[in-house]
Amino acid sequence: MAIAPTADFVAAALTRCRQEGWSLIEAHSHPFDHGSGTTFSGVDWSSDRAKMPRVAGLLPENALHATMVLGRSHLDAHYYDRKSASIRPIHRVRVLGAVGAVGAVGGRVDAPQLLRITPTSSAATAPPTAPTAPRRRAWGRHRQDSGGAADDQRYDRQIPLIGRETQQQLAETTVAIVGLGGLGSFTALECAHLGVGRLVLVDPDTVEPSNLNRLIGATEAAVGRPKVEVYADLVRAVAPACTVDTVQDSILSSDALGPVRAADLVLGCVDSHGARLVLNQLAVQYVIPYLDAGSGARLDDAHRVSRLGGQVQAVLPGLGCLECRGFIDARRAAFDLAPQHIRSREIAHGYGTREPAPSVVFLNGLVASLLVAQTVQLLSGTTPTAHAGPVPAITLCDVLTPSLLPVAAGPVDACPTCGADGVTALADLSPLHSATASAPPPAVGRTGIGGRPDA
Repeated sequence: MAIAPTADFVAAALTRCRQEGWSLIEAHSHPFDHGSGTTFSGVDWSSDRAKMPRVAGLLPENALHATMVLGRSHLDAHYYDRKSASIRPIHRVRVLGAVGAVGAVGGRVDAPQLLRITPTSSAATAPPTAPTAPRRRAWGRHRQDSGGAADDQRYDRQIPLIGRETQQQLAETTVAIVGLGGLGSFTALECAHLGVGRLVLVDPDTVEPSNLNRLIGATEAAVGRPKVEVYADLVRAVAPACTVDTVQDSILSSDALGPVRAADLVLGCVDSHGARLVLNQLAVQYVIPYLDAGSGARLDDAHRVSRLGGQVQAVLPGLGCLECRGFIDARRAAFDLAPQHIRSREIAHGYGTREPAPSVVFLNGLVASLLVAQTVQLLSGTTPTAHAGPVPAITLCDVLTPSLLPVAAGPVDACPTCGADGVTALADLSPLHSATASAPPPAVGRTGIGGRPDA
Protein backbone atom coordinates (compact mmCIF):
# COMPACT_ATOMS: atom_id res chain seq x y z
CA MET A 1 0.00 0.00 0.00
CA ALA A 2 1.38 3.44 -0.95
CA ILE A 3 0.58 6.65 0.92
CA ALA A 4 0.93 9.98 -0.87
CA PRO A 5 0.01 13.60 -0.11
CA THR A 6 -3.08 15.01 -1.80
CA ALA A 7 -2.85 17.37 -4.74
CA ASP A 8 -4.26 20.19 -2.61
CA PHE A 9 -1.56 19.66 0.03
CA VAL A 10 1.20 19.76 -2.61
CA ALA A 11 -0.26 22.87 -4.23
CA ALA A 12 -0.48 24.64 -0.87
CA ALA A 13 3.16 23.76 -0.05
CA LEU A 14 4.43 25.02 -3.42
CA THR A 15 2.41 28.23 -3.08
CA ARG A 16 3.89 28.92 0.32
CA CYS A 17 7.41 28.27 -1.01
CA ARG A 18 6.86 30.78 -3.83
CA GLN A 19 5.29 33.43 -1.61
CA GLU A 20 7.70 33.17 1.32
CA GLY A 21 10.93 32.14 -0.40
CA TRP A 22 11.24 28.67 1.13
CA SER A 23 13.01 25.61 -0.24
CA LEU A 24 11.04 22.36 -0.44
CA ILE A 25 12.22 19.18 1.30
CA GLU A 26 10.11 16.07 0.95
CA ALA A 27 10.59 13.19 3.39
CA HIS A 28 9.15 9.71 3.53
CA SER A 29 10.03 6.55 5.43
CA HIS A 30 10.99 2.96 4.75
CA PRO A 31 9.73 1.76 8.15
CA PHE A 32 10.95 -1.81 7.80
CA ASP A 33 14.51 -0.90 6.83
CA HIS A 34 16.67 -1.61 9.90
CA GLY A 35 20.08 -1.60 8.19
CA SER A 36 22.70 1.05 7.48
CA GLY A 37 22.07 1.04 3.73
CA THR A 38 18.77 2.90 3.58
CA THR A 39 18.40 4.38 0.09
CA PHE A 40 15.88 5.39 -2.54
CA SER A 41 13.91 2.62 -4.24
CA GLY A 42 13.43 2.35 -8.00
CA VAL A 43 9.97 3.86 -7.60
CA ASP A 44 11.45 6.77 -5.62
CA TRP A 45 14.02 7.44 -8.33
CA SER A 46 11.43 7.32 -11.13
CA SER A 47 9.23 9.76 -9.25
CA ASP A 48 12.08 12.19 -8.49
CA ARG A 49 13.42 12.14 -12.05
CA ALA A 50 9.98 13.02 -13.35
CA LYS A 51 8.93 15.69 -10.86
CA MET A 52 12.14 17.45 -9.77
CA PRO A 53 12.74 19.40 -13.03
CA ARG A 54 9.12 20.55 -13.00
CA VAL A 55 9.12 21.52 -9.33
CA ALA A 56 12.35 23.49 -9.78
CA GLY A 57 10.53 25.77 -12.20
CA LEU A 58 7.83 26.46 -9.60
CA LEU A 59 10.16 27.36 -6.72
CA PRO A 60 11.89 30.70 -6.08
CA GLU A 61 15.14 31.18 -7.97
CA ASN A 62 17.45 30.55 -5.00
CA ALA A 63 15.37 27.76 -3.45
CA LEU A 64 16.25 24.07 -3.52
CA HIS A 65 14.13 20.97 -3.91
CA ALA A 66 15.37 17.94 -1.96
CA THR A 67 13.95 14.57 -1.04
CA MET A 68 14.85 12.30 1.88
CA VAL A 69 14.09 8.71 2.78
CA LEU A 70 14.38 7.57 6.40
CA GLY A 71 14.94 4.04 7.65
CA ARG A 72 14.95 2.88 11.25
CA SER A 73 18.59 3.83 11.82
CA HIS A 74 19.84 5.60 8.68
CA LEU A 75 18.74 7.80 5.79
CA ASP A 76 19.47 8.92 2.26
CA ALA A 77 18.96 12.33 0.68
CA HIS A 78 19.50 14.16 -2.60
CA TYR A 79 18.58 17.47 -4.25
CA TYR A 80 18.00 18.83 -7.75
CA ASP A 81 20.80 20.98 -9.15
CA ARG A 82 19.34 23.43 -11.67
CA LYS A 83 22.66 24.31 -13.31
CA SER A 84 23.52 20.74 -14.25
CA ALA A 85 19.87 19.63 -14.50
CA SER A 86 20.74 16.58 -12.43
CA ILE A 87 19.99 14.98 -9.06
CA ARG A 88 22.96 15.29 -6.72
CA PRO A 89 23.62 13.57 -3.36
CA ILE A 90 23.47 15.55 -0.11
CA HIS A 91 26.72 14.98 1.75
CA ARG A 92 25.68 15.51 5.35
CA VAL A 93 22.46 15.82 7.33
CA ARG A 94 22.73 17.54 10.70
CA VAL A 95 20.31 16.76 13.53
CA LEU A 96 20.37 19.21 16.43
CA GLY A 97 18.88 18.47 19.85
CA ALA A 98 18.71 14.72 19.28
CA VAL A 99 19.01 13.55 22.91
CA GLY A 100 16.06 11.40 23.87
CA ALA A 101 14.42 11.82 20.48
CA VAL A 102 12.37 8.86 19.29
CA GLY A 103 14.15 7.18 16.42
CA ALA A 104 17.41 9.08 16.82
CA VAL A 105 20.08 6.57 15.81
CA GLY A 106 18.02 3.55 16.64
CA GLY A 107 16.17 5.34 19.43
CA ARG A 108 19.18 5.74 21.74
CA VAL A 109 18.36 8.04 24.62
CA ASP A 110 22.04 8.95 24.89
CA ALA A 111 22.29 10.13 21.29
CA PRO A 112 24.46 13.22 20.73
CA GLN A 113 22.77 16.61 20.87
CA LEU A 114 24.66 17.39 17.66
CA LEU A 115 24.35 14.44 15.29
CA ARG A 116 25.78 14.37 11.76
CA ILE A 117 24.65 11.60 9.42
CA THR A 118 26.29 10.84 6.09
CA PRO A 119 23.50 9.73 3.72
CA THR A 120 23.92 6.34 2.08
CA SER A 121 24.53 7.65 -1.46
CA SER A 122 27.27 10.05 -0.35
CA ALA A 123 28.93 7.38 1.78
CA ALA A 124 29.03 5.05 -1.21
CA THR A 125 30.17 7.51 -3.88
CA ALA A 126 32.21 10.27 -2.24
CA PRO A 127 36.00 9.89 -1.82
CA PRO A 128 37.29 10.09 1.76
CA THR A 129 38.39 13.70 1.36
CA ALA A 130 35.24 14.94 -0.37
CA PRO A 131 33.79 18.17 1.01
CA THR A 132 30.77 17.65 3.20
CA ALA A 133 29.12 21.06 3.00
CA PRO A 134 26.14 21.92 0.80
CA ARG A 135 27.39 23.21 -2.54
CA ARG A 136 25.64 26.56 -2.11
CA ARG A 137 28.09 27.53 0.62
CA ALA A 138 31.51 28.99 -0.01
CA TRP A 139 32.85 27.64 3.28
CA GLY A 140 32.89 23.88 3.84
CA ARG A 141 32.91 21.48 6.72
CA HIS A 142 35.90 19.31 7.39
CA ARG A 143 36.18 15.58 6.98
CA GLN A 144 39.18 13.40 7.70
CA ASP A 145 39.74 9.87 6.44
CA SER A 146 37.42 7.45 8.20
CA GLY A 147 39.08 5.97 11.23
CA GLY A 148 42.25 8.05 10.83
CA ALA A 149 41.86 10.27 13.86
CA ALA A 150 40.87 7.47 16.19
CA ASP A 151 44.00 5.53 15.15
CA ASP A 152 46.43 8.40 15.87
CA GLN A 153 48.63 7.51 18.86
CA ARG A 154 48.49 11.08 20.19
CA TYR A 155 44.91 10.40 21.33
CA ASP A 156 45.59 7.08 23.08
CA ARG A 157 45.21 8.59 26.54
CA GLN A 158 41.91 10.38 25.87
CA ILE A 159 40.09 7.74 23.81
CA PRO A 160 39.40 5.60 26.93
CA LEU A 161 37.55 8.64 28.33
CA ILE A 162 35.67 10.00 25.31
CA GLY A 163 35.53 6.93 23.06
CA ARG A 164 36.77 6.24 19.53
CA GLU A 165 33.49 7.33 17.93
CA THR A 166 33.66 10.74 19.62
CA GLN A 167 37.32 11.10 18.63
CA GLN A 168 36.35 10.58 15.01
CA GLN A 169 33.45 13.01 15.43
CA LEU A 170 35.92 15.65 16.61
CA ALA A 171 38.11 15.05 13.56
CA GLU A 172 35.14 15.57 11.25
CA THR A 173 33.87 18.70 13.00
CA THR A 174 34.30 22.35 12.07
CA VAL A 175 34.29 24.59 15.14
CA ALA A 176 34.12 28.38 14.86
CA ILE A 177 35.71 30.23 17.79
CA VAL A 178 34.66 33.86 17.90
CA GLY A 179 36.89 35.97 20.13
CA LEU A 180 40.53 35.17 20.94
CA GLY A 181 40.97 36.91 24.26
CA GLY A 182 41.59 35.16 27.55
CA LEU A 183 38.81 32.62 27.02
CA GLY A 184 39.23 32.17 23.28
CA SER A 185 42.96 31.55 23.44
CA PHE A 186 42.50 28.64 25.84
CA THR A 187 39.57 27.34 23.83
CA ALA A 188 41.45 27.31 20.52
CA LEU A 189 44.44 25.42 21.91
CA GLU A 190 42.31 22.92 23.84
CA CYS A 191 40.33 22.18 20.68
CA ALA A 192 43.61 21.62 18.85
CA HIS A 193 44.88 19.22 21.52
CA LEU A 194 41.56 17.33 21.47
CA GLY A 195 41.76 16.72 17.73
CA VAL A 196 39.12 19.01 16.22
CA GLY A 197 39.50 18.71 12.46
CA ARG A 198 38.88 22.29 11.42
CA LEU A 199 38.90 25.58 13.32
CA VAL A 200 37.57 28.93 12.15
CA LEU A 201 39.18 31.71 14.23
CA VAL A 202 37.50 35.12 14.27
CA ASP A 203 38.86 38.22 16.02
CA PRO A 204 39.53 41.75 14.73
CA ASP A 205 42.27 42.68 17.19
CA THR A 206 46.03 42.50 17.46
CA VAL A 207 47.94 41.33 20.53
CA GLU A 208 48.65 44.12 23.02
CA PRO A 209 51.11 44.05 25.95
CA SER A 210 48.21 44.13 28.42
CA ASN A 211 46.89 40.89 26.87
CA LEU A 212 49.95 38.81 27.74
CA ASN A 213 48.82 38.00 31.28
CA ARG A 214 45.97 35.86 29.93
CA LEU A 215 46.64 34.93 26.28
CA ILE A 216 47.91 31.41 26.80
CA GLY A 217 50.85 30.62 24.51
CA ALA A 218 51.37 34.22 23.35
CA THR A 219 54.78 35.82 23.94
CA GLU A 220 56.20 39.34 23.62
CA ALA A 221 57.09 38.49 20.03
CA ALA A 222 53.35 38.30 19.29
CA VAL A 223 52.67 41.93 20.29
CA GLY A 224 51.31 43.83 17.29
CA ARG A 225 50.39 40.69 15.35
CA PRO A 226 46.76 39.79 14.61
CA LYS A 227 45.44 37.40 17.22
CA VAL A 228 44.03 35.11 14.53
CA GLU A 229 47.49 34.72 12.98
CA VAL A 230 49.16 34.07 16.33
CA TYR A 231 46.70 31.34 17.24
CA ALA A 232 46.59 29.83 13.77
CA ASP A 233 50.36 29.29 14.10
CA LEU A 234 50.00 27.86 17.62
CA VAL A 235 47.18 25.52 16.60
CA ARG A 236 49.14 24.22 13.60
CA ALA A 237 52.16 23.60 15.83
CA VAL A 238 50.03 21.58 18.25
CA ALA A 239 47.94 19.76 15.62
CA PRO A 240 49.45 19.78 12.11
CA ALA A 241 46.44 17.87 10.73
CA CYS A 242 44.00 20.59 11.84
CA THR A 243 42.78 22.92 9.11
CA VAL A 244 42.69 26.53 10.32
CA ASP A 245 40.77 29.37 8.68
CA THR A 246 41.18 32.90 10.00
CA VAL A 247 39.05 36.04 9.79
CA GLN A 248 40.60 39.22 11.18
CA ASP A 249 37.32 41.08 11.44
CA SER A 250 34.33 41.56 13.69
CA ILE A 251 31.59 38.94 13.80
CA LEU A 252 29.34 41.75 12.56
CA SER A 253 31.14 41.74 9.19
CA SER A 254 30.05 39.77 6.13
CA ASP A 255 33.54 38.27 5.87
CA ALA A 256 33.07 36.60 9.26
CA LEU A 257 29.42 35.60 8.98
CA GLY A 258 29.96 33.28 6.01
CA PRO A 259 32.51 30.90 7.58
CA VAL A 260 30.86 31.02 11.01
CA ARG A 261 27.49 30.18 9.48
CA ALA A 262 29.02 27.14 7.76
CA ALA A 263 30.51 25.70 10.97
CA ASP A 264 29.10 22.65 12.75
CA LEU A 265 29.40 24.36 16.12
CA VAL A 266 30.02 27.95 17.29
CA LEU A 267 31.89 28.77 20.50
CA GLY A 268 31.43 32.36 21.62
CA CYS A 269 34.22 33.95 23.67
CA VAL A 270 33.25 37.55 22.99
CA ASP A 271 33.31 40.59 25.24
CA SER A 272 30.39 42.71 23.99
CA HIS A 273 26.63 42.45 24.12
CA GLY A 274 26.39 43.37 20.45
CA ALA A 275 28.55 40.41 19.40
CA ARG A 276 26.58 38.10 21.71
CA LEU A 277 23.31 39.30 20.24
CA VAL A 278 24.52 38.60 16.69
CA LEU A 279 25.87 35.14 17.57
CA ASN A 280 22.69 34.30 19.46
CA GLN A 281 20.49 35.27 16.53
CA LEU A 282 22.81 33.52 14.07
CA ALA A 283 22.51 30.28 16.05
CA VAL A 284 18.71 30.42 16.23
CA GLN A 285 18.16 31.67 12.70
CA TYR A 286 20.43 29.06 11.07
CA VAL A 287 19.87 26.31 13.68
CA ILE A 288 23.57 26.09 14.59
CA PRO A 289 24.56 24.85 18.05
CA TYR A 290 26.09 27.72 20.01
CA LEU A 291 27.94 27.58 23.33
CA ASP A 292 28.63 30.98 24.90
CA ALA A 293 31.22 31.52 27.65
CA GLY A 294 31.84 34.45 29.95
CA SER A 295 33.96 35.03 33.05
CA GLY A 296 34.46 37.90 35.44
CA ALA A 297 35.23 39.25 38.87
CA ARG A 298 33.65 41.79 41.17
CA LEU A 299 35.46 43.89 43.78
CA ASP A 300 33.79 45.39 46.84
CA ASP A 301 34.34 48.92 48.15
CA ALA A 302 37.50 47.77 49.94
CA HIS A 303 38.83 46.36 46.64
CA ARG A 304 38.50 42.78 47.83
CA VAL A 305 37.24 40.08 45.48
CA SER A 306 33.56 39.54 46.26
CA ARG A 307 32.62 37.46 43.22
CA LEU A 308 34.75 35.35 40.90
CA GLY A 309 33.43 32.96 38.30
CA GLY A 310 31.70 32.61 34.98
CA GLN A 311 29.18 30.67 33.00
CA VAL A 312 28.73 28.55 29.89
CA GLN A 313 25.39 28.73 28.11
CA ALA A 314 23.97 26.49 25.39
CA VAL A 315 21.69 27.79 22.66
CA LEU A 316 19.96 24.70 21.28
CA PRO A 317 16.40 23.86 20.21
CA GLY A 318 14.19 23.59 23.29
CA LEU A 319 16.58 25.42 25.61
CA GLY A 320 15.77 29.02 24.73
CA CYS A 321 18.44 31.59 23.95
CA LEU A 322 20.58 34.28 25.56
CA GLU A 323 18.02 36.97 24.86
CA CYS A 324 15.02 35.35 26.55
CA ARG A 325 17.25 34.46 29.55
CA GLY A 326 18.08 38.13 30.02
CA PHE A 327 21.82 37.80 29.31
CA ILE A 328 21.86 40.46 26.58
CA ASP A 329 21.50 44.13 27.52
CA ALA A 330 19.58 45.84 24.72
CA ARG A 331 21.17 49.26 25.36
CA ARG A 332 24.71 47.91 25.35
CA ALA A 333 23.95 45.88 22.22
CA ALA A 334 22.55 48.95 20.47
CA PHE A 335 25.74 50.86 21.33
CA ASP A 336 27.97 48.01 20.13
CA LEU A 337 26.09 47.66 16.83
CA ALA A 338 25.83 51.38 16.08
CA PRO A 339 27.86 52.85 13.18
CA GLN A 340 31.30 54.08 14.15
CA HIS A 341 30.44 57.80 13.86
CA ILE A 342 27.57 57.34 16.33
CA ARG A 343 29.75 55.34 18.72
CA SER A 344 32.44 58.06 18.54
CA ARG A 345 29.86 60.73 19.33
CA GLU A 346 28.50 58.78 22.31
CA ILE A 347 32.00 58.13 23.68
CA ALA A 348 32.78 61.83 23.39
CA HIS A 349 29.77 62.45 25.66
CA GLY A 350 31.01 59.96 28.23
CA TYR A 351 29.05 56.87 27.16
CA GLY A 352 30.89 53.56 27.15
CA THR A 353 33.95 54.78 29.06
CA ARG A 354 34.01 52.28 31.91
CA GLU A 355 37.34 50.91 33.11
CA PRO A 356 38.29 47.51 31.63
CA ALA A 357 37.10 44.59 33.73
CA PRO A 358 39.73 42.64 35.71
CA SER A 359 40.83 39.38 34.13
CA VAL A 360 43.16 36.59 35.27
CA VAL A 361 44.51 33.58 33.44
CA PHE A 362 43.40 30.82 35.83
CA LEU A 363 39.76 31.95 35.69
CA ASN A 364 39.81 32.02 31.91
CA GLY A 365 41.35 28.56 31.84
CA LEU A 366 38.70 27.16 34.16
CA VAL A 367 35.73 28.51 32.20
CA ALA A 368 37.30 27.70 28.81
CA SER A 369 37.89 24.09 29.90
CA LEU A 370 34.23 23.85 30.93
CA LEU A 371 33.28 25.21 27.50
CA VAL A 372 35.42 22.63 25.70
CA ALA A 373 34.17 19.80 27.94
CA GLN A 374 30.61 20.68 26.99
CA THR A 375 31.66 20.71 23.34
CA VAL A 376 32.76 17.08 23.70
CA GLN A 377 29.56 16.25 25.56
CA LEU A 378 27.49 17.84 22.80
CA LEU A 379 29.19 15.68 20.19
CA SER A 380 29.16 12.42 22.15
CA GLY A 381 25.79 12.48 23.94
CA THR A 382 27.30 10.58 26.82
CA THR A 383 30.38 10.35 29.02
CA PRO A 384 31.80 7.43 31.01
CA THR A 385 30.48 8.96 34.25
CA ALA A 386 27.41 7.60 36.02
CA HIS A 387 25.64 10.98 35.86
CA ALA A 388 26.06 11.75 32.16
CA GLY A 389 23.31 13.73 30.50
CA PRO A 390 22.59 16.43 27.96
CA VAL A 391 24.37 19.78 28.04
CA PRO A 392 22.45 22.08 30.42
CA ALA A 393 21.10 25.42 29.26
CA ILE A 394 23.31 27.28 31.75
CA THR A 395 26.25 26.13 33.86
CA LEU A 396 27.36 28.59 36.53
CA CYS A 397 30.90 28.43 37.87
CA ASP A 398 31.69 29.97 41.28
CA VAL A 399 35.40 29.91 42.09
CA LEU A 400 35.01 31.22 45.64
CA THR A 401 32.60 28.50 46.82
CA PRO A 402 33.80 26.55 44.72
CA SER A 403 30.94 24.98 42.74
CA LEU A 404 29.42 24.20 39.35
CA LEU A 405 25.67 24.68 39.16
CA PRO A 406 23.60 23.54 36.15
CA VAL A 407 20.52 25.67 35.57
CA ALA A 408 17.54 24.56 33.49
CA ALA A 409 15.93 26.99 31.03
CA GLY A 410 13.50 26.87 28.15
CA PRO A 411 12.25 29.10 25.36
CA VAL A 412 10.02 32.07 26.11
CA ASP A 413 7.13 32.39 23.69
CA ALA A 414 7.43 36.18 23.52
CA CYS A 415 11.19 36.18 22.81
CA PRO A 416 11.89 38.20 19.62
CA THR A 417 14.60 35.72 18.62
CA CYS A 418 13.53 32.17 19.56
CA GLY A 419 9.85 32.80 20.39
CA ALA A 420 6.77 32.03 18.32
CA ASP A 421 7.24 35.13 16.16
CA GLY A 422 11.04 34.98 16.19
CA VAL A 423 13.60 33.95 13.58
CA THR A 424 14.01 30.22 14.28
CA ALA A 425 15.22 28.41 11.12
CA LEU A 426 14.46 31.41 8.86
CA ALA A 427 18.07 31.37 7.58
CA ASP A 428 18.53 33.89 4.75
CA LEU A 429 14.85 34.87 4.81
CA SER A 430 15.42 37.25 7.74
CA PRO A 431 17.99 40.07 8.10
CA LEU A 432 20.52 38.99 10.69
CA HIS A 433 20.33 42.22 12.70
CA SER A 434 16.53 42.38 12.89
CA ALA A 435 16.57 41.56 16.59
CA THR A 436 18.23 44.91 17.30
CA ALA A 437 15.47 46.91 15.67
CA SER A 438 13.49 47.24 18.89
CA ALA A 439 16.50 47.94 21.12
CA PRO A 440 16.28 51.33 22.82
CA PRO A 441 18.93 53.89 21.82
CA PRO A 442 21.93 54.45 24.08
CA ALA A 443 21.33 56.93 26.88
CA VAL A 444 24.08 59.51 26.87
CA GLY A 445 25.92 59.92 30.17
CA ARG A 446 28.48 58.27 32.41
CA THR A 447 26.30 55.31 33.27
CA GLY A 448 28.86 52.66 32.43
CA ILE A 449 26.19 50.87 30.40
CA GLY A 450 28.39 50.71 27.35
CA GLY A 451 31.28 49.10 29.18
CA ARG A 452 32.71 45.72 28.29
CA PRO A 453 30.91 42.75 29.84
CA ASP A 454 33.06 40.04 31.32
CA ALA A 455 34.41 37.54 28.80
